[in-house]
Amino acid sequence: MSMNSLLIKGGYGEHGRSCFLFPFGSDRYAMLDCGIMDTDPSPYPQVEPELLAKTEYLFLSHCHKDHSGAFGHFRRQGFGGFLVTTAPTLKFAGIDYEKTILLRDPGEEIREPVSLKGGLALTYGRSGHCAGGIWVHLTGPMGSILYSGDYQRRALAYQTDVIAGCRADLAILDCAHAEHEENGDLLRARMTARMGEILGEGRRLIMPLPKYGRGLEIVCMLRQALPAARIAVDDTFRRLTGETLAWERWIRPEAAGQLRQFLAGAPECRENWEKAQILLLGDTHLEKEENRRLVREQVKAGAKVLVTGRVKRGSCTESLLEEGAAFAMPYPHHQSHGDLMEMMEENEFRTVMAFHSGRKEVFIAFE
Repeated sequence: MSMNSLLIKGGYGEHGRSCFLFPFGSDRYAMLDCGIMDTDPSPYPQVEPELLAKTEYLFLSHCHKDHSGAFGHFRRQGFGGFLVTTAPTLKFAGIDYEKTILLRDPGEEIREPVSLKGGLALTYGRSGHCAGGIWVHLTGPMGSILYSGDYQRRALAYQTDVIAGCRADLAILDCAHAEHEENGDLLRARMTARMGEILGEGRRLIMPLPKYGRGLEIVCMLRQALPAARIAVDDTFRRLTGETLAWERWIRPEAAGQLRQFLAGAPECRENWEKAQILLLGDTHLEKEENRRLVREQVKAGAKVLVTGRVKRGSCTESLLEEGAAFAMPYPHHQSHGDLMEMMEENEFRTVMAFHSGRKEVFIAFE
């Protein structure tokens, strides 16, 4: 497998729209993810209907829209191959598709490859990004290819089957935090230090968070680094956290206990906001009117908003950042550049393409 054979439809040089295709036989293709860029007027990867008709497998790494959001569009455009993914990903992405090859939830290290038609063999593991999130290693007529999906080996809440001792002709690796050399532990320490400073000033913190993913990570981080902080959650965050905890094999055992204990004690924000120092809202871009109103009221009273992920154009979070009422510190839910270098040292990859950021990097091992 070489870069010359890879069809890049999104995700390289941009944070989102992840979509890669490769041939594995005469007029036979496989696809890695099918994400959208919901901040773009043309959000979908540009995959020709003729190519979709020849795509026999679509490997879906996880449920987030920037990796799964184009599935319905591709179905309408002619994709009729097999979808290969996990049960949590199907549920959280809202996909109902008959031709699905459902991978079992990992409980132990997966040793035996899954055999697919066309001479493909698949091994996979948990990526530490969300429930159902996986990395995939494919071998076949094209050689070998590793796709990390969104990956974090130092996750606090999620299980990670660490990619080490792997050999691949081509590795497509997450490097969303390309501007940082520090690993996830150091980036978290920097974030909680800044949060502690704000709380020490007697100000409240508001954190808008996505449906599935880093919210659980942030709860674990706060319990470890700021255990005395009083935290409140909204109904959405509470419900979505409970849904994720139903998939225990994807959660670190010690984290599952911490999270259940947290939910049992964390007050609902609307009734107990005055007692809380930190508010967690299950509304990434503050799209709900009631949340926008609440945040505006608290900002006037001196609260600060911490944005931990991508900012949507035209959103309330973007306005708050522009006004100086919010500040951005991305949570290390992906790999940093330092993490990428570490992974390359622990594996044997002939060619590496870093994706999921605005930086374009390719590494080639010369023998």
